[in-house]
Amino acid sequence: MSLEPYFTQYPNLKAVFWPNADTIKWAKGKPPHPLVALVQNTDDRAKHVAGRTDHCCLAISRHSPNWLKAKAAIVLTDEHPQNISATLGEIRAFGELIWVWQDKVKAGKHGHDFEFAQEGQNIRVEVFTQQHRTKRDRIEHPRSEGKRISSQVIEFFPFGQPERPEKDNVQGEAVSKLAGMKQDEHQFSESDINILWCDLKDPMLWMFGFDRSQFAPLSMFQEQITSGAFWNAYYAKKATPIFDALPVAGYLSRNPYSMEFEGRFWRKTKLDFVIADTAQRQIVFQNHKQNKKIPDWLFRDLHRLFAFDMQGSWLDWPCRGQLRQKVEMALDSIAKYATAFELPEDVQLI
Repeated sequence: MSLEPYFTQYPNLKAVFWPNADTIKWAKGKPPHPLVALVQNTDDRAKHVAGRTDHCCLAISRHSPNWLKAKAAIVLTDEHPQNISATLGEIRAFGELIWVWQDKVKAGKHGHDFEFAQEGQNIRVEVFTQQHRTKRDRIEHPRSEGKRISSQVIEFFPFGQPERPEKDNVQGEAVSKLAGMKQDEHQFSESDINILWCDLKDPMLWMFGFDRSQFAPLSMFQEQITSGAFWNAYYAKKATPIFDALPVAGYLSRNPYSMEFEGRFWRKTKLDFVIADTAQRQIVFQNHKQNKKIPDWLFRDLHRLFAFDMQGSWLDWPCRGQLRQKVEMALDSIAKYATAFELPEDVQLI
């Protein structure tokens, strides 16, 4: 069956990928082709991502058509879904950068993906599309068969099940993987402002989305406190407790993971900002330890990102000098919560 009806609803994706997309050959047993899955998905969140990808293609076709043509060839011919997903992430990132910085943005020439300059300040942007683990990513429980209804519970672990059950937990695995994105940093420069753009939009990789709670130090759901994986990957310190589920009822159902490494911003790093681009929002974290002077115009422009989440972002602006204190206070709160609900030995739950 032709894919044309699916592409027709996204005219700019069609202009870039049609008719070659109708001839994509894909081996059975592989995950769906990321481009085909994107245009065929009927979930509202996925359709929003497809629509935004469509808009990004339009922006790039006007700005850098040859770059887009080369990336489209990778999407259409590469045999590895990770590479295709990463290329679609680059397309989205370029389009989002053009949305804000327009003709100032150019494809990078020194290893990084994109760059732009303003008032004598150079900005480097490196794109990373976070992938799932290929092993230990699910538990399929036995199917329950009834007279009318058949059901099965499947647990998903996007970053893998804990490898050391006595030490690790699910959120700890996620923190570890997120902290390791592009950690060699050869694409960045000490003299430039460096931004890591993390694409988390792929609806096949993130079928349940990447919830806003992952960007908070802690969040709460159904009387249990959970650590935000993305926030702790950058701002947590060694020995910070990472909670899968800390019950406020006073008993511990799952042990916390104690960070065995410093969060990304506490290490020696060239990173100044990380931007998480999810299906619903764009959250910006600033490195609270860097001493570079960040110009006001860059902070203003970051607020102009298409889906900028001001409440979820951690920036040292417009009140400069407060971010480090804010991070330290959050870490102190996390440490206190580790024992806040412990009951005295002589108290019994009813």
